[in-house]
Amino acid sequence: DILRTFESYRQSVLRNEYITPVGRNFFLSELHALHTNCKRVLNYAAEHNEVFSQNLPAVGPLVVCGLARTGTTLLYNLLACDPNCRAPLYTDMTVEVVPPISRSDSIGQKRRNDLLKSPQQEDEQLFEILIQIAAFHAHFDIEEDFHILRQAGYFSLFNLISDDEDCTPESWIHKEMNNDHAYDYHEIFLRMLNTADMPKSHWLLKSPLHIFSFDKLLQHYPNALLIMTHRQLDEVLPSSCSLTLATVGLYFDETNSISRDRILKRCCQFVDTEIECLMKFRTSDNGVLGQLKKHILDITYNNLMKDPIGVVHQIYDYFDLHWSNEMEMAMRDWLLRNPQGKQGRHTYSLAEFGLNQEDIETRYADYINLFLSSDNQSSLKTSISS
Repeated sequence: DILRTFESYRQSVLRNEYITPVGRNFFLSELHALHTNCKRVLNYAAEHNEVFSQNLPAVGPLVVCGLARTGTTLLYNLLACDPNCRAPLYTDMTVEVVPPISRSDSIGQKRRNDLLKSPQQEDEQLFEILIQIAAFHAHFDIEEDFHILRQAGYFSLFNLISDDEDCTPESWIHKEMNNDHAYDYHEIFLRMLNTADMPKSHWLLKSPLHIFSFDKLLQHYPNALLIMTHRQLDEVLPSSCSLTLATVGLYFDETNSISRDRILKRCCQFVDTEIECLMKFRTSDNGVLGQLKKHILDITYNNLMKDPIGVVHQIYDYFDLHWSNEMEMAMRDWLLRNPQGKQGRHTYSLAEFGLNQEDIETRYADYINLFLSSDNQSSLKTSISS
């Protein structure tokens, strides 16, 4: 299944006439690297019984799974300040993924960081685009666990590279959601990391991709604690479009309006499908949601921006996790070292992407009423504090 998925992506890259030569080379290299890492991990797991015999922590994982551009990166980094938890390092998931190494292995960690930096510095074009992207989405040592899912073919960029006009994020997602292998692989990968460096309390994960597969996520991690972040959609949509264009700017022909329009259309469709899946999960009446209620917490972007440490404290109270002065001091230090706008300012507007307030309010009325209306925001705050 994984091999077939990667081959279909490869064919799409070769057929898409709007991808630049640099982009074609990047995507083909990326697909090869992802598939290679997947094979290495599966071979390692087959040869090391402890991957399956050693249990994951009884608590969690704690999963940040709001829409993209809703404050998830800030929240993720603050939650990672807990010395008793562990979030996957970017290098854990992308550089010499086997054998897994512990965070305390300073020699191994330095080697991985050196390997990560060397190709970026040699490629001036790539280095420049990474600096541009940092203004939208800063890079940190810890990263989203979608880097694990990508190795199993859960490659959301396919929505952009597909040459098929009828390919939509919805059709891609529904096809992928019917496959178990992505989360089978995710659990194997996390168990592998766990054998080298198990957290004292819980694993910390983050990716908006989990929104599409809550059922699969909970099948593999029945004790998962879900944090869902929410932000006004007239900010989320243009921010997502702006980030997407910046991310793919090097790989697609920006002078071609058809290419640009298709990318923006699919970006909006992607957010549309995220909200559809989130609403379906949160309004389900099959009884599962009732059992999970204590495992789900909603956070608004505005509250997070006003009092980030206070919101993290409320999360820990709600899920009955251990709070420490050490963690609070680490969060204060992180905020001092990473003020908003440190990597550059991200500016955007609705008009530049053909969006308008009225259409957004009409299209997403149910989501807005459930999570972003003033009445619900105050009740969310009350439920957090209780």
